[in-house]
Amino acid sequence: MRTPKTESKKQEAALIGARLKKVRKEAGLSLQEIADRLNRDFNANTNKGMISKYENGIHEPSAGTVYCLARIFGVSADYLMCKTDEMMANDWQSEPGAGNMGHSVIIYTRCNPSDGGDIEKGEYEMIPFQWTIGGHEYFGFRITGSEYAPRYYDGDVILFERRSKVQRDRVALVSINGGDAFLCHIVRKRSGKSIIPLDRRLDELYFTTEELETSDIQILGGAVQVRRMEYSITF
Repeated sequence: MRTPKTESKKQEAALIGARLKKVRKEAGLSLQEIADRLNRDFNANTNKGMISKYENGIHEPSAGTVYCLARIFGVSADYLMCKTDEMMANDWQSEPGAGNMGHSVIIYTRCNPSDGGDIEKGEYEMIPFQWTIGGHEYFGFRITGSEYAPRYYDGDVILFERRSKVQRDRVALVSINGGDAFLCHIVRKRSGKSIIPLDRRLDELYFTTEELETSDIQILGGAVQVRRMEYSITF
């Protein structure tokens, strides 16, 4: 973090800040969400106020911060630094975390907003680079058991886009009161929302608008694709 001193540095910081803000807005991410991802994924120690200062040209982000932001948005560092108008570098695939087929995402066998959940050690799924452009983030969730049959079967990997809102027809991964997340549909009602688990052993839940304001209901992601042994299904 540096404060630009000369006029040329101030202009440069303003250009970088404007591009950073543009990319963030296009990704639909808030200042707090960017700070949270920097802290969670890269062990940073920042807050939304610092991100705001970068966007307004008050401070220049360090090279390390630019690299981390580029990974979050799925663009090249040179693009964020206004050194090029190409969003992705030609050699982007050779960077850490990437392979010849795309970008690797971790697979959970259990998701919990409190402790993160259980990750399959050494197991990843590859997604196209194009999916990550604009700051979109993905993770996998492996089905273990038969509670979601016949829609999903034991061993299926569902790819989720990490987001806090999902469309009505999309399967959501939801946690209530910090518990383990489960697959469900979320249906908006006139005076609240219904959460309909895909596991038929679980009861449908209904929350009024007032209850939604005080209840700890977290949407961890919306399903975009399921991968079975022989093929994949895109929603």
